[in-house]
Amino acid sequence: MKLNKAQAIARRNTELGGAVLGVNNCHFTDLDQKRNIWWFDLPLGRIAVGQYEWIHLLMHNAETDQLLHLKVPTVFMREKLEGLVVRNAGKRKPEITLELSADKDSFLKDVRPAGAGVSFAQFAL
Repeated sequence: MKLNKAQAIARRNTELGGAVLGVNNCHFTDLDQKRNIWWFDLPLGRIAVGQYEWIHLLMHNAETDQLLHLKVPTVFMREKLEGLVVRNAGKRKPEITLELSADKDSFLKDVRPAGAGVSFAQFAL
């Protein structure tokens, strides 16, 4: 079953029992079956001090219909920024690009070749 962002947010909010997630504080992606990763492009401004306390990452596997939810503190992202890949750094729309692995031996670890292998597994809900 394929989900879009709005459906994923609605499903997760139902599970959480309230309107916790919205389009601004949540990012969504489907599993890339060929590479076995979840890919995110997060605007760098989203982790700026005073913006959001948390970034919510929703990851869907259409094959199993599993929906994973990571609640990542923005302070963690700021602290780990040097180990993450930032596209268009110093330009108009810089983005943090994440490739979170679905492999068992590196589950929810950023596997971007230029990154430092930051793990996000501790933020799974």
